Amino acid sequence: MDVHQFREANGNTEAVVNLTVPKTLFNWIDNGENYEFEGVVDVRVFINGNIAAQDVFHVRESVVDRPGPTERQVRMVQQSRFVLTKGSAVFSASITDLASNEVHKVTKNVIIRTIDDSYLTTSDLLFCTFLKSERLMDENSINRNGYMITPNPSSVFRLEKPMLYAYSEVYGLQDDGGTYTVNYILFNRSGKEVFRRGPFVRNKPGESSVETMGFNVMGLLAGRYRLRLEVIDNQSDQNTFMDQEFIIVKELSNNFNNNFTMILDAMENDELQDFIDIVGYFMSESEFQTLMKENRGDRIMKLVDYFEKPDSDRKTKENEFYNQIYTRLALAEKQFSNRNLSGRKTDRGRVLIRFGRPTNIETYPANKNRYSYEIWHYDDSDDGFIFVFINNDAVSMYEQIHSNHPDEFQNYGWKDMVVRESTNLINF
Repeated sequence: MDVHQFREANGNTEAVVNLTVPKTLFNWIDNGENYEFEGVVDVRVFINGNIAAQDVFHVRESVVDRPGPTERQVRMVQQSRFVLTKGSAVFSASITDLASNEVHKVTKNVIIRTIDDSYLTTSDLLFCTFLKSERLMDENSINRNGYMITPNPSSVFRLEKPMLYAYSEVYGLQDDGGTYTVNYILFNRSGKEVFRRGPFVRNKPGESSVETMGFNVMGLLAGRYRLRLEVIDNQSDQNTFMDQEFIIVKELSNNFNNNFTMILDAMENDELQDFIDIVGYFMSESEFQTLMKENRGDRIMKLVDYFEKPDSDRKTKENEFYNQIYTRLALAEKQFSNRNLSGRKTDRGRVLIRFGRPTNIETYPANKNRYSYEIWHYDDSDDGFIFVFINNDAVSMYEQIHSNHPDEFQNYGWKDMVVRESTNLINF
């Protein structure tokens, strides 16, 4: 799930929620004539712990032939739109399979900004896997201002869909019949410029305009990138920019050991250390400390050896463990990164990378009696494990305060910690 903000009338902001709904979440039922599934999607906006807006709709599909693995892996993109005022909001989306009553939930904290068109500004950059200008729109498609789009809520791009499209809106142009200039600049994770597209000089259609661009990601290395839209009003000399991050994931094939060795060897020391820190989530303390004592060359060789052990299918040329880590890493970076910390270094990011997506997430927004907190459930084991995260206002991010997993910190008095002004707290 991702939330993008656009200008709305009367000083309000339109918050557009794009949600990926994998068909694997649903049980296909054979009714004697067709195979079908049906589910309910419930998208809510919480402000100060209360429901401020809600969008509920059904998703269903019916096919004649029994769906194979490829059909079941398809991901649908659904969209909800809300008009909100400036402030802090919690977006929650729950997906219920009506056949099994299983519920899958995701949340996102968002600061709603005021988009003031009295000066030059832009909407958020919306990344898509498909974008096309159309005069006639399919009523079942997602469209905006004459463009049919398929948003990519995860902002994770892979080789099977190598085109990245960006959609944005420009506001506050001087409506004087003049021109404005646009540049697109791509930066890698370290802030180095990868390429620059532009300058493109456009005629002003009025006080607002739509900007789109696209490029093929196949030439980019796997990793995290930042795309910048830069806009200059050529008559008033006002300028503005908007940044949006995305992630490239490339699965390794052919000879994994050779490919992996070359990738590690090409990393700068700080990049290699970041990677080792991530792999450390899966290692025992003694394994991690032993690895850290090695020199650079030996560390690389031991990492290659380490990745061979948990590979779930050694008959394939790919390393499923490597692909799994990078998929989870991309998700953690997208969902939990903030201005001060990358997603991988947050408590929720670490748990997501180590244990994968939770089976279910219970979300409790803050109110006058409690702090906001989440309970993550992992039910794919005999006992079932939970992780509890709290946002106690002081740190402005979620911290883990309890888990019943044997390798994690356990605090069975955690319920006292979510109560405001509780005196029965643990001092970490």
